[in-house]
Amino acid sequence: MGLSHSQILHACEEREEAYTICCEVLSQLKEKIPDSVDIKDLTPMIQETGGMLARMSDADLLGMKETDNSSLRFTLKFYTLLCYISYFSRSNMLPFACCRMAHLTLEHGVCQYSVLGLASYCGCLCQAAKQASVIREMGRVGKVVMNMLKRFDSSAIMPYVYHFYYGYMSTHTVPLQLCTYNLRVGFKVAISSGKYAYVAFLNSIHIVRTALLSGQNLSTLLKETDYYLQVMTQFRNKITMPYLSAYRETISLLIDKGESLGSQNKMAGHDGNAMTSNAVNAERCNETIYFNHVLQSFWLGHSQRCNYYSKKILEIQSLGSHNRLMILFYAALNAVRAKNNNKNGSKLATAKILYEAISALRSSAELAPLNFSNKAYLLEAEMLSFERKHQEATYSYAAAINSSCSSGCVHEHGLACELAGYHYKKIGEAVTALDCFQKSKQ
Repeated sequence: MGLSHSQILHACEEREEAYTICCEVLSQLKEKIPDSVDIKDLTPMIQETGGMLARMSDADLLGMKETDNSSLRFTLKFYTLLCYISYFSRSNMLPFACCRMAHLTLEHGVCQYSVLGLASYCGCLCQAAKQASVIREMGRVGKVVMNMLKRFDSSAIMPYVYHFYYGYMSTHTVPLQLCTYNLRVGFKVAISSGKYAYVAFLNSIHIVRTALLSGQNLSTLLKETDYYLQVMTQFRNKITMPYLSAYRETISLLIDKGESLGSQNKMAGHDGNAMTSNAVNAERCNETIYFNHVLQSFWLGHSQRCNYYSKKILEIQSLGSHNRLMILFYAALNAVRAKNNNKNGSKLATAKILYEAISALRSSAELAPLNFSNKAYLLEAEMLSFERKHQEATYSYAAAINSSCSSGCVHEHGLACELAGYHYKKIGEAVTALDCFQKSKQ
């Protein structure tokens, strides 16, 4: 009764009451739920859980026995709900709940909610990770978890697992297009059940984000985003709507500089201040706002605005690892653009952001070359051109163009061709420059 009641409250956006019910029930199940959690408090728990996982091979994880402990299953089920209530209202509690679910699983055995616990643990660590070694280990465990999912009737937990795995983890390890595809599967399963609409809407945010970054046709993506917003309106879901609306604004601006924004505002029933008025978690809200402002200002050529929001988002301590990589990429390109347009700019500052971004993207490219190699090559080309190493820059521009073409990142392929064109123009190769400019528009 407690679970269904808290689910109803959460669906009706009574998150604080739903959170309180979850905590009360978990306390009755002899779980100690702190009032708040600091990252310093979590470190020992994360290290202990991580150590347990590191000592287990893939076969060990897959061979874990199913638990017949009904109390454990009930506990994990409530932690599942606590994860999603915490996601927007108390994000500092999300890592605690994920870590506790993983720890209980490793200690007592698996059930279907254990799969979600391990997936959420891996997703949270990937989201916070700044080292490729952490992402590589979580990727290993994540693949095992996806195989483990086949052992259970997964319709009840599959949308949750897909949200964490393809929304946070796989963006570092598999092509973004594959992430988008599987997130769409998760959305369809969740929305068709009628019980897990809020999970479907979380998946929809990641669908639009990964589709945008992977170069999907913008007009098609705009229609898909409007569909998600329409469904959210029908379900009266105000939690996720502002976040998706931010991406919708970016897509519209890139298509027609925002002329189609008006119809969406009427349909969604909110104005331009929706992000700050409806979003509960200020830091998560700001991350989405700033991320989209960076995308908008970069692609529309507003260098100062891009630089401002890049600095703002990089100051967020809980900034997601994949968002950080994308911001470093655009911030570095923007720094070169600004320096080329303003000869009084700081050469040292430009070189610093370039080297930082290249280092991060090179490491990431080892795990997911189709997602990051073209970005690393393009930054290397811009750095070499910036340093007047023209022959080496030529090779890197070619590598960036070929890599972006292979990965299917249409927007970044056009960008690589355009920047290569400016490079060739600068060194006096007008014919090659014209060819690159023409390819950038195809």
